[in-house]
Parts: sequence; structure tokens; C-alpha cells
Amino acid sequence: MSIHKKPAQRLVAGLIVFGLISGLSACTGLQQERLETLQAIETLTLELKQLNEISVENQGQFNELTREQKDVLDQLQLQSTEVSQLQDSVAELPRALTNLCPNPTIATATCDSEGLRRVIISGNKMVVGELERVWLDPPGLSLNARVDTGAFSNSLNAEGLVEFERDGDDWVRFFISGSDDEHNYPIERRVLRWVRVFQQADKLGSRRPIVTMRLLLGDVSENFEFTLADRSHLEYQVLLGRNFLTDIALVDVGRQFVQPPYVPAKESGQSK
Repeated sequence: MSIHKKPAQRLVAGLIVFGLISGLSACTGLQQERLETLQAIETLTLELKQLNEISVENQGQFNELTREQKDVLDQLQLQSTEVSQLQDSVAELPRALTNLCPNPTIATATCDSEGLRRVIISGNKMVVGELERVWLDPPGLSLNARVDTGAFSNSLNAEGLVEFERDGDDWVRFFISGSDDEHNYPIERRVLRWVRVFQQADKLGSRRPIVTMRLLLGDVSENFEFTLADRSHLEYQVLLGRNFLTDIALVDVGRQFVQPPYVPAKESGQSK
């Protein structure tokens, strides 16, 4: 009997040992799974924390954008109000201008036909005849002038010519006689320069002063140079040469007094 019990006892002991080993192996596996589960939970917790931080940051940016949008809307509302006020002001402008401005008065212009002068031109140049009525200032006098295309310079009759000096410059004093009266008009002019003029009767030549005089003829009103000489023995006191005609006038030798004479306004006195 004792011989048969020993094998059985060994078998039972072996089963118990196997069970214990199996149990220990099972516990070790469970612990490993638990450890892996805890690591996974920790990883997920960390990711969730990061997601929460990102969400908080996005929420802050969203709130900032919302505030900026509100500021823009407030500005648009303010500008809309200002535009509306400006439109109202513009709408009131015509009535305000009507109240400020008096009714316009119609201006009527009168035309003095006697004061009009018709200037005869050809192309862009004035047409003059061999004789013209010119106005000299000074002394503010109308004189007959002969137009001579063969003469280079203008010449003016100067009676009683006297030379004198003023402030270190050469001056001359002379008289001009009116064409329509016997009055002599005294004139004083500064000498621009002196020239010597040679003629057939004067082989040695005569020294003559050159002065400037304002001449009016047609639409011309400018200062021109005149050589002064005693022309009392000649028919005309004024001679107009090429230094007047150049670039200004064309000469029609078959006509006289083409341009209307200059007539000063009644209210203005004679030039001095």
C-alpha cells in the first residue's frame, strides 16, 4: 500500500507546482499589460493637455479677432454717420448759396463807334502808305510822316537843338512844331549815342544825336530810335525808315494815310 501511494503523491505535488508556476506566469503577464496601459494613459493625458493649451490659445485669438471686428464695425458706423451728415450738408448747399448770392444783374455794354480804329493788315504785318499820320509821345502830338524804304533810320525835325549834360549823361533840348498850329512844343531827351551823317551838300558830315520817342501808328505803340536834325526846310517833320518797317509793316507806295489816326481818349491828358 505504501508503495502505491508515493507515485500518486508525486503526481499531486507536480500538479500543484505546475499550477503555481502557471499562476506566477499569468500574474507577470497581467502586470506587463497593466504597465503598458498606464503608459498609454499617460501619453493620452499629455496629448489631451497639449490640445487643451492649443484650444485656449485659439480661443484667445478668436476673442481678439472678435474685438477687432467690433472696432471695425464701430468705425464703419461712425463713417456712415459722417457721410450721411455730409450728404445733408451738400443737399443744403444750393439753398445756402441762393441766400448768400444776390440775383445777378445783366451787364450791358455800349460800343463807342467813334473810338474804334480799324487797322489794315496783310498777313501778320500792318499796311502803310507813303504818307501816314503818326502820334509822337512826347509831346503827345499828331504829325504827318513820310515812309521811305530807302532810308535806314527814322528822322525827326528838331528846331533850336541845344546840347547839355544831366547827371553825367548827354541830353538835348529841342522844339517840335505842330502840323495844325503854330505852337512850338519843347522836348528834352537823353542822347543814346551820336552818329555822323554824310550828304551830298555836306561832304564832311554832321554830328547828330539819336534819341528814343514813343510812336503810335495803327496797332503799333512802341519806342523807336530817331535821329534828330533840322528838317524845317522839308515838307514833313517825321521820316520813317527801315528800322521802323522791318518785321512790322508793308508799304503800299500807291496809297496814303492807310491807317486811321490815333485819337487819345477825351478824359486823358497829353503825355509828358
